Amino acid sequence: MKQRLIVAAIGVPLVFIVLVLLPPCATAVYTAAICCVGAHEMLAAAGAGKRALGVALCALSSVAIQACVLFFGYLSAAAVLLPFVLLLFLLWVAYYEKGREFGFSGFGACLFSGFAVPMGLAAMIALRKSDGGSLLVLLPVIATFIGDSGAFFAGRAWGRIKMSPKTSPNKTVAGLVGGLAASTVFMTLYGFVLRRFGLDIAFWKLALAGLLSGAAAQLGDLSFSIIKRHFGIKDYGRLLPGHGGAYDRFDSTAFAAPTLLALLYILRMV
Repeated sequence: MKQRLIVAAIGVPLVFIVLVLLPPCATAVYTAAICCVGAHEMLAAAGAGKRALGVALCALSSVAIQACVLFFGYLSAAAVLLPFVLLLFLLWVAYYEKGREFGFSGFGACLFSGFAVPMGLAAMIALRKSDGGSLLVLLPVIATFIGDSGAFFAGRAWGRIKMSPKTSPNKTVAGLVGGLAASTVFMTLYGFVLRRFGLDIAFWKLALAGLLSGAAAQLGDLSFSIIKRHFGIKDYGRLLPGHGGAYDRFDSTAFAAPTLLALLYILRMV
């Protein structure tokens, strides 16, 4: 617990500076770094961590996606998918021909960490670039951090019924409800901050955003937990003492950020 608090005390102000006070390019560097570290963690978990070309390809794809979103917009990043998948198939065949084990698990890990997760986290850049982006980029952080906190305390107080004992034994139905309620309420209250700085977003839209992004964050956490169960590991890495690896800390954000970005467009919140 002490390590977790120390890391949080140092990390939270740094993340705030990067996301809010620095320009969007800093957000792109931030998300690219998470993706690159996460790709190494994922391939190591899949038993393909020693395949340097696989790690390099995922890192290159991650950086390319963040750059596309930064300079050309979110949907432009889809252009990275075709060359990435073709190169990935080429790499798979090359490894097989040389008798070097890569396997379908390695292939899937590359596809997941080289495209799916980078696309999710790249939504942070799109949020940061939008009008009022220095405030909107915090929405996924609110959805995940406040949701996690609400789930933790509700689960401790009223957790009786297990929600997903095979996937994540510590999660309870009460924790799920508490997390969703916390993210919904806090996101609604954040509307007062947005209005103070000139962003007049209807409170019902913020409540809906809090509910759906909180649900997406929970799904992200469960999805990454299934992967850990599949590979028989407790944490993805040891990047953050007391928290685990990059994917252990930012798994929920990779689901919450694109959900919020989609809601911004669908509900025309900005």
